[in-house]
Amino acid sequence: MNFGLFFYCQGRGVPDDQAYAEILDQIVLAEQLGFQECWFAEHHFTDYSVLPSPNLMIAAAVQRTRHMRFGNYINILPFHNPMRLAAEAAMLDNLARGRYDFGVGKGMRPGEFEKFGLDFDDRVAMTEEATEIVLKAWTQEQMSYEGQFWQFPKLRLRPSVYQKPHPPLHSAASRAVSVAQIASRGWPVAMHFTPTDVVADCARQYHETIANAVEPVGTGPYRPRFSLCRETFVAETPERARAEGALALQGFWYLSSLASPPLPADYSDARLKQLTARVWGGTTYDELDALGGMLIGAPDQVAEKVDHLKAIGVDTLLLVANFGHLAHEQVCRSLELFAGAVMS
Repeated sequence: MNFGLFFYCQGRGVPDDQAYAEILDQIVLAEQLGFQECWFAEHHFTDYSVLPSPNLMIAAAVQRTRHMRFGNYINILPFHNPMRLAAEAAMLDNLARGRYDFGVGKGMRPGEFEKFGLDFDDRVAMTEEATEIVLKAWTQEQMSYEGQFWQFPKLRLRPSVYQKPHPPLHSAASRAVSVAQIASRGWPVAMHFTPTDVVADCARQYHETIANAVEPVGTGPYRPRFSLCRETFVAETPERARAEGALALQGFWYLSSLASPPLPADYSDARLKQLTARVWGGTTYDELDALGGMLIGAPDQVAEKVDHLKAIGVDTLLLVANFGHLAHEQVCRSLELFAGAVMS
C-alpha cells in the first residue's frame, strides 16, 4: 500500500498565510516520514476549502521536496478555460520535472457554479469537452477545436509537457458506476465519503475491470490504482484520540456545511449527526466509525483499520490529516505516530 496526503486547507480561523505555511511544513515532514504523494482539493468562495488554485500550492511544494508526487483531486474543469489550464499544467509538469498528476472532475457544489455564472447541468458535457481539449493540446504538435463550449483556432501549446505522452490522468468517484467508467479508461481513481463495505465492492470491480482490459495498462506513475481518502488522526491513547479527533471531525463537517468560523468549541453527537446528514445520511461518531468513515484512534487501532483497507483492495491511502480544529502541532504529531505504526 502507498501512502499520501490530501488537503482541503479549511478556513478554521487562522490567518490564510499561516494555513498555507503550515501545510507546506506538513508536506516536508510527510516526505521525511515516507509519504509518497500529496493531493489538493479545488473549491471556491467558502471556508470549506481556501484552495481556489491548488496548482499554486503544488508549485510551492515541489520546490521544498525531492521525491513526492503532487496532483489535484480534482481540477474542476468547467471552471477553467481548458487551453489555459493545459498550458498551466504543462508548465507545472516542467517545474515538478514529472512529479505531477492531473485530476479530472466535473465539480459537485451547485453554489460554486452559480457564482461563476455556469449552469450546473452542463458540468458533465463541459468536463468531457475540456478533457478532450487538454489531451489534444498536450499530445498534438498543432491543434484546433470547435465544440459546444469552447472554440480554438489552430495553435501550438507552449510549453510542452515534461512527461510523455502527458501527465497521468486521475479521477474521483462516489459511486460504483463512476468507478467502473474510470477503470475502463485505465485511470487511477479515488473515493472519499464512502462506507468501507461499498469501498470493498468498488475496489473489487475496479481491479476486475483493469484485469480484463483489452489494452495494456500503464506502469509506474501511469499504473491504474484504487485510492481512498480518510480523515485521519492518531494520538498516543484511545481516549485522547477520540476526544481531540471527534471535535476536529465535527469541525470538518461544520465547515463542509459552508458555515464560517469560529468552529463549535464542544463536541456533541447530535450536532455531528446534523452536519453529516447531506453526505453520510446523519451519523454519530460511533456510527461513522462503524462505517469506516474515518481513521481516528491510538496507533495500534489505526494500524488495524489500515490493514483491513489493504485487504479489501485499497492500493493507496490518502490521509486527510489537517482538518477541523487540529493545530499544526497536532497534525505533525499524528503524522509521526501514523508513520511509526503503519509505515515502518
